[in-house]
Amino acid sequence: MATDAVGCMKILVKTGSGMVVYNKYKNGEFFGRWKDVTPDLIAEDVNDAVNWLFA
Repeated sequence: MATDAVGCMKILVKTGSGMVVYNKYKNGEFFGRWKDVTPDLIAEDVNDAVNWLFA
């Protein structure tokens, strides 16, 4: 994951396809490099993510 490689914040937004990714993350279904990446924020929606960024 590019954001992790360069030290950027990682935000997982649970809308759209993000819910599928969230469920995989929650259930430990990732492997390899993806398994070691942890989001800095799991946001309910984009508004939640933006509010967190500007808080």
